[in-house]
Amino acid sequence: MQKKAIRQIIGLVLSLVMLSAFIGCSKNSPETSNPKPKESAKKGTDAKDTEKGKESLKFSYMSSIWGVHPQDGTPIFDELMKRTNTEIDFRWYPTDQYEEKVTVTLGSDDMPDVLAGGGTAKLVDEGAILPLDDLLESHGKNILAQLTDDDYPYMRSAMDGHIYTVPFILDFPPAYAMQIRKDWLDNVGIEKAPETWDEWKTVWKAFKDQDANKDGDATNEIPYAGDVYGLLPAFGINVSNKIGFTVDSGGKYTLMYGMPEFRTFLKEMQSMYKEGLLDKEFATRGTYVDNPELEKVLSANLVGSTMTWAANTRTSTEVMREVEPKAAMIGVPPIKGPDGKQGIPSRVRVSPTASITIAGEDKAEQIIDFYNYVFSEDGIKLMSYGLEGTHHEIRDSRPVLKEPYINSFDDARKAGLNFTPFPHLFTEDAYMQITTSGKTYEELTEPMQYFYDALYAGQDFFFTPIPTLTTDAYSEKQADIMPKLEAMVAQCVIGELSVDDFYKEYDKLKPIGLQDILDQGEEAWKKISK
Repeated sequence: MQKKAIRQIIGLVLSLVMLSAFIGCSKNSPETSNPKPKESAKKGTDAKDTEKGKESLKFSYMSSIWGVHPQDGTPIFDELMKRTNTEIDFRWYPTDQYEEKVTVTLGSDDMPDVLAGGGTAKLVDEGAILPLDDLLESHGKNILAQLTDDDYPYMRSAMDGHIYTVPFILDFPPAYAMQIRKDWLDNVGIEKAPETWDEWKTVWKAFKDQDANKDGDATNEIPYAGDVYGLLPAFGINVSNKIGFTVDSGGKYTLMYGMPEFRTFLKEMQSMYKEGLLDKEFATRGTYVDNPELEKVLSANLVGSTMTWAANTRTSTEVMREVEPKAAMIGVPPIKGPDGKQGIPSRVRVSPTASITIAGEDKAEQIIDFYNYVFSEDGIKLMSYGLEGTHHEIRDSRPVLKEPYINSFDDARKAGLNFTPFPHLFTEDAYMQITTSGKTYEELTEPMQYFYDALYAGQDFFFTPIPTLTTDAYSEKQADIMPKLEAMVAQCVIGELSVDDFYKEYDKLKPIGLQDILDQGEEAWKKISK
């Protein structure tokens, strides 16, 4: 892309309101039909103890629903209701109508007892939902037992530090991978995948200069494709979106721009862009910018490396092999940066899901008791594997999902497994059984083996992303401040703005809202990370 086009992109970026949200087992290949169940789903109260003296409970539950998730009940939920002596009045609404429906419901006399989604900050501000801290301590010990220290910043409200939701937990850390074309390395005569920053630059230059895809055109290769934000962990800046909130070495919640490492990062990105090693379209496609556009170019046999979802190793390889039989996009450990730093974001385990409204206050203890069973050992097994004999069977003392439920996530979700609109914990073992369709590593196709390996290629360097805290200042001023920062980064990378001038412009944003965002974010972080 020429600088004129980049200027147009920057103008477009400035005109848009951009928001981001970003919601392992051993790397050893599975010896049985699936990886061994992980022990991280901590044991809580025995299910039988949870059920003793259980009174009947009826409550209403309002949520959006999507995909193939069933609305009309399943044998799994029937069993859950039976075990807990509970009846739930589910009120499901399409995702595209849900925000409006929540607004209407809050102003009506028909508020549900439990409300999923709807924006916790808004609901807290309107006094519509209850803080759950004390209830969880007294009635939800199984729920708390499944939370790690890294989960609490996602569970607590930035407004007051309280917990207002019961979560959905996907207990499966791997998500992203640094990726490289193994066949391109072979084509340019490099035997070993790069590890250090200098080794990566050597590889990128070889990809650029040596017609790495062997199509007869030595000018169309993209050594590194995607946005620049995926390279930040190599500089010790652990972020997982383009907004860039992180915690510095002193434990301070801040934006990436204020870290001294960001200056080094900008200089390296300028150099990469000038040398033709960086994607010319970095401002408009990438894992944290526009992933579908990145996926298109990854499947076009033009890209040498990227940082994106681990599943891309399989999908891109499969598509490219239709025209290039030797194509192989593989996962590798994250880049070791100039100062030896390296990292890859893990999946955020918790998704704050369901809140108890003021309408359900009188039965709040019973509702938490109900979810305490859902998060018990037996409850986790039911929600992850379904009913023995129907959805799974026991082999070698472990539950193994049956067909068709093990064939795909759609098949599993149609039966009520991995039912993400409803709080529960879905285990890593169940997730991997479905991911591999119950096959051993040796039975997987080669592209699927690439995916499996990519999931764990960076497991020694996983970091838990830091949330973007929706403080008053952020809510009010991000629409003006954040697009300007994004555009400034693009201008700096292409050389239209020097690094020194970038920071002069950065300082100009502080008195018009940026400093308030930083100050309120730091105060909120102290509340939620205690």
